[in-house]
Amino acid sequence: MSFFPIFTKMVELFLILIIGYIAAKAGIINRDVKQAISKLILYVTMPCTILSSVINSTTLPGTSEIIYVLGIAFLSYVILFILALLTPKVLGLKESQVGVAFFAVMFGNVGFIGFPVTEAIYGRDAVFYASIFNMPFNLLAYSLGVYMLRKHSGNDDSGKIDLSFKKLFLTPALISSVVSIILALTKLSVPGIIGEPIGLVSNITTPGALIIIGATLTEMPFLQMFQDLKAHLLSFLCIVVSPAVTYLCFTPFTSGMPLKIAVLMAAMPVATAGTMLCVEHQCDEEFMAKGTFLTTLFTIPTIPCIAMLMEILP
Repeated sequence: MSFFPIFTKMVELFLILIIGYIAAKAGIINRDVKQAISKLILYVTMPCTILSSVINSTTLPGTSEIIYVLGIAFLSYVILFILALLTPKVLGLKESQVGVAFFAVMFGNVGFIGFPVTEAIYGRDAVFYASIFNMPFNLLAYSLGVYMLRKHSGNDDSGKIDLSFKKLFLTPALISSVVSIILALTKLSVPGIIGEPIGLVSNITTPGALIIIGATLTEMPFLQMFQDLKAHLLSFLCIVVSPAVTYLCFTPFTSGMPLKIAVLMAAMPVATAGTMLCVEHQCDEEFMAKGTFLTTLFTIPTIPCIAMLMEILP
C-alpha cells in the first residue's frame, strides 16, 4: 500500500473546497445561490448518490454478508453515538454548537469522500463495504442528525420547530436509503436506462457539496478558522479519537476488511451534508463549516497514516 495515491486523492477533494471559496469571494456564489445549490444536493443529487451506490455496483456480496457488515456498520454508529453525546460536555460548548458537534462526531463523510478513498486504498472491490456503511449513515443522519441540529439550533423559534415524523423521516435522502437497502438485499436489478442517469446525477454531489462548504467559509475571516480552539479539539475527536475507539471496540470480535472499513469510515472528515443541513435548518453553519474545513484539511495526512497503520496492527 502506497501513501502517495491516498494523499493525492485527499488533496484533490480539498482543492474542490478551495474552488468554492474562490467562487464565493469573486461574487459568483452568494447566499441565495448557496441555499439553492444546497437544496438541489439534499433533495436531488444526494438521493441519486445513495441509490447509485447499489444500482451501479457490480461487487455486492451475498445477502448474509451484507447483513453481517450492515450489523457492524450500525454497531459502529452506536459507538459514535456515545462519543457524540459526551463531546459537548468535554469541550464545554454553547447550546448552538451542541447539535453541530453531535453531528460532526457521529457522521463522517462516508459517502462523498469514503467511496473514492476506499477505492484508492483497497481497490474497487472494497467499495461495496463503504456503500453498506453509507446505508445506516443516511438512515441516521437525516433523522437523528437533523433532530439534534434543530433541537440545539439556538434560534429564538427553535421550540416551535416541527419535529414531526413527516419532517424527519419522509425525506428524499432517507427514502432513497431504504430503497437502496431493499435493492441490495433482494438483488433487484434496475435497467441501465434508469441507472445510468442516476449515476450521472450522483456525480454532482461530491464537488457540489465541497463547493458549498468552501463558499460558506467566506462568511468568516480566513484566520478565524484556525483560531477556534474548540473547532480544533472537535476535529481531533472526529478524525483521531473516533477511529481509535472504533478499532479498540471492534478488534476483539472482527477482523479483515470489515474491521478496516469500520475504522476507515470513522476516520473520515465531517460529512459535507452537515453544512448544507445547517443552512437549511438555520443552525450554527459557521462552526460546522470550520469543523468540516479543518477535518478535511487534517485528514490529508491522517487517513493515509491510519490506513497504513491498519496493515501493521494485528
